[in-house]
Amino acid sequence: MKEFMQFLEDSPVCFYTVKNLKEMFEKAGFTQLDRSRDWKVEAGGRYFTTVYDSAIYAFALPDHLSALKAPFFRMISAHTDQPCFRIKPDAEIRQNGYVKLNVEVYGGPIFSTWLDRPLSLAGRVSLASDDPFRPDIRYVDFKKPVLVIPNLAIHMNRNVNNGVELNPQVDMLPVGALTEGLLDDQVPVLIEALCRELGVGADKILDFDLFTYAVDKPQIVGFRDEFLSASRLDDLVMVHTGATALIESKPTTSVNVFMGFDHEEIGSRTPQGAGTSTAAFILEKMSLALGRSRGQYLSDIMDSFLVSGDVAHAIHPNHPEKHDPVLKTQLGKGPVIKMAAKQSYMTQSCDVAVYQSICQKAGVPFQKFTNRSDERGGSTLGPVLSAAVPCHIMDMGVALLSMHSARELMAVKDYDYTKRSFIAYYQA
Repeated sequence: MKEFMQFLEDSPVCFYTVKNLKEMFEKAGFTQLDRSRDWKVEAGGRYFTTVYDSAIYAFALPDHLSALKAPFFRMISAHTDQPCFRIKPDAEIRQNGYVKLNVEVYGGPIFSTWLDRPLSLAGRVSLASDDPFRPDIRYVDFKKPVLVIPNLAIHMNRNVNNGVELNPQVDMLPVGALTEGLLDDQVPVLIEALCRELGVGADKILDFDLFTYAVDKPQIVGFRDEFLSASRLDDLVMVHTGATALIESKPTTSVNVFMGFDHEEIGSRTPQGAGTSTAAFILEKMSLALGRSRGQYLSDIMDSFLVSGDVAHAIHPNHPEKHDPVLKTQLGKGPVIKMAAKQSYMTQSCDVAVYQSICQKAGVPFQKFTNRSDERGGSTLGPVLSAAVPCHIMDMGVALLSMHSARELMAVKDYDYTKRSFIAYYQA
């Protein structure tokens, strides 16, 4: 659990999540493959490749390639992004003595949970280089509180405790400085801060992908230390359990795969996301490296299996009426198989039975989740991936409270349950 908590702290945004996963895989003996070249692999090898800094694919091959059989690929997917606020270009707004930053909503955060909370910024900055097609890419993490989104005092908002709609263009703009001493033609405060962090001049900064994050550290809470309270549990708990299971397991008759996608929170329709052909391209490159033909690859994909890992809703202690009257998923009761008749979660009994059987044999408790029939609910990677990777798919995840809050809650023991189920899946 300490390693996972450190991973959460070190992974404020998708770019750092992938950076940290690369370091984990390299430490475990994985070799990075160049996406732009043909791949050469060997039996027992371990490999990974990345897509545009924020998505990652990792593979582990069995010692005897002649043993490969269906399911050819045993895959686990998760996503590297999380709901937050993205900084707009030319973001500085100077008004009434304050320096604010213009932001737009990324994904579906619960706005109120971001108010009055110390926030920092992290992301990717693109700098000018000699080759316009290859800008100098730098990561930046301020690692300290630099922003706050202030609430309006109750004396000026008497109905605040009755529920107030927050306007993202008005209420959610963070404050980062006072205007005192700033000149009208001075470099914007944010750009000035980026220059200090990166050691470059303002003229070098072409653009950036910067996101807010809460700086509060993950904490074990509860009278019996049963809960983990942290930011970004959605979906880094699935990222970390999936990646560590791949590292700690040994393939038997399949190519074991972990896939960490970006942009799930905003629809997945990007090269780094699950909603385009990238996953199919990467899997076919591995198939070709193993000497498989195009026809064999197509057959292999149809017979492969994907566990789509994204967090699930635990029954709320104060609002049990929001959940199905029978299927009441709980914290600490094991991974949750997510099901929906409309296939917003991939729901086929033959695929659910696979994961259920693996959990039973591994001694891992599991639960099943459906939305109330009068609630729309959400969706996840499974249905998105099925368009390009039409294999056997089932959706599951760790149970959470406060999903999409700036800080979420899970049971400590569910981390171990989920990781054990993934190791058993990779080795079954």
